[in-house]
Amino acid sequence: LEKMAAIPADFYKIVTTATTLYDNVVMMKFLEKQSDKHSLIGLCMGEQGIISRVLGVRAGSVFTFAALSPDEKTAPGQVTAQELRSTYRIEQVDAATRVYGVAGDPVTHSLSPAIMNAALRRENVNGVYVALHAKTLKDLLACVRDIPIHGLSITMPYKEAILKYLDNMDSHTTKIGACNTVVRAQDGKLYGFNTDASGVIRPLEQRITVENAKILVLGAGGAARAAVFGLKERGAEVYILNRSIGAARKLAHRARARTVKRADLKKLTFDVIINATPVGMGNTRESPLNENEINARYVFDMIYDPPETRLMKLAKERGAQVIPGIEMFVHQAARQFEIWTGKPAPWDDMLRVVTVALQERVAAKNGSKSKVK
Repeated sequence: LEKMAAIPADFYKIVTTATTLYDNVVMMKFLEKQSDKHSLIGLCMGEQGIISRVLGVRAGSVFTFAALSPDEKTAPGQVTAQELRSTYRIEQVDAATRVYGVAGDPVTHSLSPAIMNAALRRENVNGVYVALHAKTLKDLLACVRDIPIHGLSITMPYKEAILKYLDNMDSHTTKIGACNTVVRAQDGKLYGFNTDASGVIRPLEQRITVENAKILVLGAGGAARAAVFGLKERGAEVYILNRSIGAARKLAHRARARTVKRADLKKLTFDVIINATPVGMGNTRESPLNENEINARYVFDMIYDPPETRLMKLAKERGAQVIPGIEMFVHQAARQFEIWTGKPAPWDDMLRVVTVALQERVAAKNGSKSKVK
């Protein structure tokens, strides 16, 4: 910078390539230290440098760079001007703006920034929500401390690994053994929550009385555990079906639920069947159940991409009502928003934004397929 400053200029631009999330913090600390002496533009390139393009202005960068359209990006990690202005509200980001984010590996295609920034805008919260592509938990936690980050949505592969770094956690998180929501308190302590159970319970309670309802949960992983414990708390009669019988029995024992065999499904009926497996994610060909195994009033698929899964299509053909995974996604996100801000979540706005984003994603996929043809 000293060599650059020897040459008179209106602005001095400093660009690095981020190989870790913390590289963004280094850039922002540099901006905070030097921006009162010089008119600086500072950012990090690369996928892991995206947050510097949003948060750099908060640290003192005079402005940032963006592409006019997705096809006109001139550097790796560059976002469009429309994204910066409409999604991230770049013109309103200042030193007092609270930072929230979704952390995982990968997070590039996460819909969380769209839905959460819409909620922050609607409720007039001076906050911005970014995608944090963390290759390691150590890298992520250093950023949480030094940016600082006030709230996190934790996604794969860190939902279980984050537990040992929390200073406290709620009973849901302890039972489920996974955390998807972190709050950083004023004293720097980290508090963990799990809102996946809310994502399951809230859509069901809008349709049925959960108490004494006979509900089959497919799967025994983190999402299934959240569903099973949440449903048992509400007094539901819960059954578990999983490819690994041992995992199903272990979960059933812990939650005081029951297991079923797939061979018995054709003769069993349920109020609700919930798919908590990844079968059907990203395609419309696979289903965790065959059509003649679907005997339920409602079928709830946690998968939200594609918007209509093969399971949902089969369920409709069997006369069942379907609950799309997008509802779980929005309800668990709404609960996160409430935990972070203390405000009621604008659920309708959040649902609308994520529905449009999914439709655009499907249209883009179909468009690329037609180009290939």
